[in-house]
Parts: sequence; structure tokens; C-alpha cells
Amino acid sequence: MGGQNNPSLRPFSVAGLALLCTCALIATPVPAQDQDQSTITYDAIYFEQFNPVTLEDMIRFIPGGAAVLRGGGNNNRGFGANDVQVLIDGRRMSGKANNMNTNLSRIQAAQVERIELIRGNAEGLDIRNEGTIYNVILREGGTDSSTRFIEVGATAVHDMKLEPSVLVSYNANRGAMTSSLSYQYETKPRLERTDENVLEPDRTPREFRAQDVKRDRASHRLTGTLGYEFQGGTTLNLNALYSDNSSRQDRLEDQFFFGPDNSLVPSAIEVGDIRSENQRFEIGGDLEIDAGRIGRLKTLFVVNRSEHDDSIVQDEIENGVPTRLFSSIADYDQGENILRSTMTSNFGRHTWDYGVEGAFNTLDKSFAFNGDPLENAVVEEDRYDIFVTYSTPLSDKLNLQAALTEELSTIYQNRDGVTNERDFQYLKPRLELRYDQTASNQFRLLAERTVSQLNLNDFVASRNVDDDTINFGNPNLVPEKTWTYSLGYERRFADDGGSLELEVVYEDISDHIDKILIGTDDSGIGNIGYAQKLNFNLDLTTRFGFIGAPNALLTFSYTYDDNEVTDPFTGEKRRIKNSTPHYFRVNYRHDLENTDFAYGIAMHRRTYRERQDVSLYELIKHQAHLGYVFAEYTFTENVKMRFQATHNMNRDARSRDKTIYDGNIANGVVERIDHQYWIVVPDYVLSLQATF
Repeated sequence: MGGQNNPSLRPFSVAGLALLCTCALIATPVPAQDQDQSTITYDAIYFEQFNPVTLEDMIRFIPGGAAVLRGGGNNNRGFGANDVQVLIDGRRMSGKANNMNTNLSRIQAAQVERIELIRGNAEGLDIRNEGTIYNVILREGGTDSSTRFIEVGATAVHDMKLEPSVLVSYNANRGAMTSSLSYQYETKPRLERTDENVLEPDRTPREFRAQDVKRDRASHRLTGTLGYEFQGGTTLNLNALYSDNSSRQDRLEDQFFFGPDNSLVPSAIEVGDIRSENQRFEIGGDLEIDAGRIGRLKTLFVVNRSEHDDSIVQDEIENGVPTRLFSSIADYDQGENILRSTMTSNFGRHTWDYGVEGAFNTLDKSFAFNGDPLENAVVEEDRYDIFVTYSTPLSDKLNLQAALTEELSTIYQNRDGVTNERDFQYLKPRLELRYDQTASNQFRLLAERTVSQLNLNDFVASRNVDDDTINFGNPNLVPEKTWTYSLGYERRFADDGGSLELEVVYEDISDHIDKILIGTDDSGIGNIGYAQKLNFNLDLTTRFGFIGAPNALLTFSYTYDDNEVTDPFTGEKRRIKNSTPHYFRVNYRHDLENTDFAYGIAMHRRTYRERQDVSLYELIKHQAHLGYVFAEYTFTENVKMRFQATHNMNRDARSRDKTIYDGNIANGVVERIDHQYWIVVPDYVLSLQATF
């Protein structure tokens, strides 16, 4: 029966508590770099010892920076008040595809004057973040100057051709005007190998399958920015992106029967060809105007469009004769227009941020299975946010931030002439307290209500290749509503020796989105009711100056995730799909003192994940995974070479047990069990960076 592992909410392990206590005793807090109670400043001279080339390099050298770099961008529709943790001159980037994460490697270290770590409530920045905000201050263009950056590389994967990559960027200051232009070409080849045993319900062998999946990609990305500061303090920034991307998966699967003596008897070959092509363009901008005593008005906008063409073809070859198993095509166009205006007003110790945002999204999709007539669907969403945020220091050490957002939206659908229109309205309050016990110790308390954004693709049918099933669209889907409560603690160690961040988060979720029953033994996306989550997060960064290696930086992260939901097929309690109870990450980097050489390693380990559908139960177990090892050598101040090996020493990195049921899982009739061992073949990347 599905749901074999059903842990309920339970206390943290003794080992976790011991680790927490150990970390808390590592160092005595004193200021690191120049700082006040809520802001820590790293000047450009601090980074000279590490020979950084890009802004991404600089952030990596700050204790806690590795966690910022692995954080995702703003994947929601619209801007909202939550975004990536990196700002430029107090502003976030007015882009979605062309966002801050994609530009960290395009901003050169020579352009940076300092990086401010804002640990307070970030008044006036029109951004909310539960952690620390990295505000990058660029050098002022008092004199005309320009810099150029180039990175060329090549990736080698066994049994695949050598693939090149290149990134070229140009940055210029011309008095009050700044500009940049960049071009990037990347491929990221990948080879995955899977050995699969198909077992009878009693787990005796039935078949063996060996599958190779080659993934090739070609991505061309052209970006540009233009900024101008007018007299009187008004600033205007524009950015643009155009990308042309294609990807292909070649799947080759050799299939065998087990003979009487467990010998392998060839039975068939299955081949798959999965292709995707898309083009995207985006234009964004922000205008900031000094409104005198009223405050400062910030307006951001984005216009983007993308066109996608996807196809899947899967054939079986038996005795040299090919047979078409399955084919599908999906063509869809997406678009988004966003406009957000925020006024910031200061009245003594009180700061008000208030404004409105409109986001308008469209999805026009055509889909067909096995040559059937095209199914056509149009989904449109118009959403408005009206918001106000109030920030004030309650004392020298205690700061309050309270916010209220009202969301109003309309979703319109047209599925082959059948229309459906629904209106939604939600209030989203937020309250945060930050207590600076000392300049190095901070506590954070947060209560917030959030509303998820629906995936417009969930309204339209799609194909699940791995499960060989159809995901039916759901025109009646509603967003998840979540009350989040969190308690956080941050400590900066003595003499820039590292940092420690701890966080406990509880989430109360209604209208949780997962698979629901359609008919008797089909499923599709839907709302399954109530769910709850309890998370504990730890991020520890430490330098090894106490053993004479101050430039050796270790980052250790741990996440504990306990959650519970009621399965719609069996009525039993189970974990939220694909959640991982324990997740460990380790990053180590050492810039050898008084040399131009650096090396490092990254590893991670998940425990297990579960997934359940109407006719299957899947359990995935993970082994420790060596993400990459690297070595860097700096030839001159402006030239650096890097070698990186990825996915090494990962034999049988993941195993998967997928139990396939005959009909509904609730009936408990097992048809077969697929047991897999999966690895990624190592790849090797050699790259050269130069600034001139």
C-alpha cells in the first residue's frame, strides 16, 4: 500500500540540538568590518586578498554569501515585495528573465566600491527579506571609464562531444550615464545513466532495462542596461534581454527479459526524442523621482514575451521493426506586463512605503497527443496588489515592520470555446520584529500570510514522460493560502571569522495543491485540503584563521523538514510530495595565503523523497553526492583560469522504488515494481576569465 513512510510532526533530533549548541559556542561576538547595529560594510579593499574578478566572486568570499548565491530569483508573476537578496545601489533589478541572479557574473569587481549587509528591516528599499540583504554600491562615474570582461570555456563529458561556452560583457561610465552590454553562449551537456529492474509484485525479477539520456542545450543570451542620473536626483535605468534557446534529450533504453537461469535475453529497444525551442525578449526599467517632503517615488515596469515549441516522440524497436509508442506536441506563447509604483515617506523615526502593482499574464497553448486534433486553451490573469509597509525603531535595539497587502485578481480561461472566469480577493498581513542584542547578535520574529500563485500551465493538459501518464488540467484550481510563523537568529563571529544563522519555521497551509482523483483511476492537479510544515534551517560559515588559514572558508547548511498532508486517494496521512526530511550541504574554499592558487569542493546529501499518485507510490533514496571540486589560478590581477570536475565519485547516487498499481492505489493491487539506480556521468569544465 502507498504511503509506507508517514512521519508525524516530531521534535528535532538530539544530534541536531547538540550541533546547534556547539555552533553557538564557536566564537565571541565582536564587530566584523565597519558596522553599526544593523549594517555591516565590506569595502573594496577587503576583497583584494581574494583576487575577485566579478561581483559573484566578491559575494562568495563574505561569510554567509554562499547561501545567498544558491538562493533562487523571483519566480513569481509580478514583482511583489520579496525578491533576490542582492540590490545594486539600493535598487532591485527591474527584470524577470533578466534578473539580478543572471547578472552577478556580468558586474566586474572593479566596478564595486563596497557591499553593505543590511540586517535591519530595509526601510525605503521596497523589498522584504527574512534574512540579510546584500546592497552593492558601485563606484561613481566621476571620470569616463570602461571595462571589458570575457570568459571562455569548454565542457567535456564521456561519450559526448566537447562543448564550448563564452561570456563577453562591456561596461562603461560616461559622467551621469552608465551602460553595459553582454552576450553569453552556453550548452551545459549532461549524460544520465539508469539501470532498472522491473520486478513482479513479490519482487522477483521480470525485466532489466539500461537507459542513457543525453541532454544537449544551446542557449544564446544578449542583455543590455542603460542608466542615467538627472540633476535633482532623478534616476532612470533600462534593461533589455533577448534569448534563443534549444534543448534536446536523446533517450536510448535497452530492454531484456530474465531467462530461467537469470540470464538476460534481449527483448526490445526503446528510443525517445524530446525537443524544446523557445525565444524570449524582455524590456524593463525603473524610474526614481525625489518628491521633496512627500518622499521618493519609485516606478518599475517589465514587458516580456516568449514563444515555445515542444515535442516528444517515443518509439519501440523489436526485431528491427520500429513501432510508434507515443508522440505529443505543445506550442505555447506566454506574456507578462508589470507596473509597480512605490512612494517612500519618512516622518522622523517612521517610514511608510505604499503603492500599487499591476501584473497581467497570458498563456496561449495548443496541445495534441498521438496525432489527435489540437486542444487549444487560453489562460489570462489580471492581478492588482495594493500595499502599505510601516517601519519604525521601537528602541535602540528593537525594530518593527508591519505590512498589509490586498490582492485582487481575475483568471479567465477559454478551453476550445468553453470559457470560465473567476475573481479572487485576499488580504495578506505581515509583522516582523528584529532585535539587535549586540552589533553581532540579532533575533528575528515573523508572522505572515501568503497566497500562492497558480501555475497557468496547470489549467491545460500535459504529458508526464517518466510516469507515461497524462496530467489533466483543472479549470477550478484555487491558490494555496499559508500562515507562516518563524523565529530566526543570526550571529557574526569575531574578526570576520564567520557567521551562524538559525531559523525555525512553521507553516499552516490550506487548499494545498497536489494530485486529485479524476474518474476512477486517473488524476490531475487539484486542491487536496489542509497541510502543515515544520522546518529548521542552519547555515554556518567559518574561516580557519585559528589554525593559520584565514582564507579557508567552510559553509555548512542543514535543513530539517517535517510535514503532513492527507492523501486524496487512500485517506491516509503522508508527507508532502518530493519533500526531504534531512538535507545537508557543505562548501569549502581555500585561497592559499600568499599565493595565486585556490581550490574547493561542494557536497550535499538528501535522505529520501516520496511521491504518490493515483496508481503509483515512489520512494527515492539519495547517497552523499560530490557536487564538484575545482582549482583556480590567477595569472595576473585580471586573468584567472579555473578547472572544475562535477558529479565525480557518485556511483549509484540515487535509487528509486516505483510501485505501479493496477487501477487505484487504494485497492492495493500491485502490478509491478520498478527499481532504479541512477547516476550522472562526470563532466569537466576548463574556463579562462580576463578583464581589460
